[in-house]
Amino acid sequence: MRPEDGQITRIHLCNRCISDLTLAEPACQKCARPLPQGAQDQSSDCPNCRGKRFRFDRAYALGVYGGLLRDAVLQMKQSTGESLSLAMGHLLGEQLSRNITDAPNYLVAVPTHWTRRLRRKVNCAEILLESVTARLGLRSVPKLLRCRRKTNKQGTLLPNERLTNVRGAYRVSTGYVINGAKVLLVDDVMTTGATANEIAKILRRAGAASVEVAVVARGIGFDS
Repeated sequence: MRPEDGQITRIHLCNRCISDLTLAEPACQKCARPLPQGAQDQSSDCPNCRGKRFRFDRAYALGVYGGLLRDAVLQMKQSTGESLSLAMGHLLGEQLSRNITDAPNYLVAVPTHWTRRLRRKVNCAEILLESVTARLGLRSVPKLLRCRRKTNKQGTLLPNERLTNVRGAYRVSTGYVINGAKVLLVDDVMTTGATANEIAKILRRAGAASVEVAVVARGIGFDS
């Protein structure tokens, strides 16, 4: 049973878990990837961003996809991982509250196709969104985005295949006017950024002024 809205913000992790799950080193403000050792400028010295055209303006991540954080993300995807997703969403919301200066107009999770939702019976991105919005004191718009066709699992594909896999897979729902809006997109993991980039592209075509991305984990092992 899902906790009531008032209970979401009371789910906490111990200090040791927070320390193990969050990124200590400086990270790129564009793609959230950890910067090379000794890097000083968090906004302009990211080898991963050079030569790439990201359509989103900025990304936030709790930490790198590996170790304990990887275990947490995998557990969040299970039917028994709802409480953990709520706790991680609260932690992500804490980070966002310290870094976001202008509140977004729309907060939305990366949508999944109905067939995948039926099979998994859980969408951790939506649960994360619920907890993030509760922590920020804002309202989400879960129906703003739709997944229009079934895609392959991104984690099984090569980087260039991931781009093709998500191309044209999402749309902005009818009835929403987002001209000039600031949108925050929430998901569990970002690696190549193909999904976030595709969604940011369609949001901008629909009139969004800016798109930022917030994820629990930043994958870095397969990022080219």
